[in-house]
Amino acid sequence: MKTLLRIFAMVLLTFVMVSLTRCTNERGRDNSNDDEQVAVDFDRERNELKEELRELRNDIDRELEKIITRLDRASKDKDPDDDRVRLEKANRDLTQERSRVDKTLKDIENASKETWDDVKVAARNTSKDVKTAFQKMGNDLEVLFDGNDTKD
Repeated sequence: MKTLLRIFAMVLLTFVMVSLTRCTNERGRDNSNDDEQVAVDFDRERNELKEELRELRNDIDRELEKIITRLDRASKDKDPDDDRVRLEKANRDLTQERSRVDKTLKDIENASKETWDDVKVAARNTSKDVKTAFQKMGNDLEVLFDGNDTKD
């Protein structure tokens, strides 16, 4: 009877050890799946944010082209100095905002998975701030472009 109990205990211990080993392996697989998901999320968020900022930069470039065209015409047509000053200020401001977008795009490119959360927050804040400034400038300059052929 003692031999039978020992055999039973050994089988039970073997079963427990195999079960624990299998759980550990399954956890390891789950962790690797989590790592893969984090990598996919990182790449997806990074690409989405880069695309959003590129579109914003392209919008700024189009507006800068309009302003430069209008400034050239203002120098030839002897437009009022007030309009010219406003156009020059808008040109400086938009160029500055474009630089902020470019810097943020570089930060996104250089971000690692470890720094991504901080970079993502900073990039979204920059995007929001630049969009707000861009809209404000657009509203201010709309009056200058009324009746001109520089409108889209």
